[in-house]
Amino acid sequence: MSHKPIGGARSKVIIDVPSELDTILKRHREIPWARVAEQALWQYARQVALADRLAARSALTETAAKDLARSVKAGLRRRYAKASSA
Repeated sequence: MSHKPIGGARSKVIIDVPSELDTILKRHREIPWARVAEQALWQYARQVALADRLAARSALTETAAKDLARSVKAGLRRRYAKASSA
């Protein structure tokens, strides 16, 4: 899937990568890394946009969401503590 900016405008993004990743990128210059990065950014941006749309329709307050998260985490802790002691 190709995404072209409206009007052909483009921006540059500069990222810092760990030296191990830099070594791999330099070893494989035949791979269009800018295109790979752009596709990854588009994929993540679509997920964020979907989350934004879902959150906009949600009646769940931030406080209720935090309470729900605490409850889920506590339940998972109990479940895995029980499983590891068995």
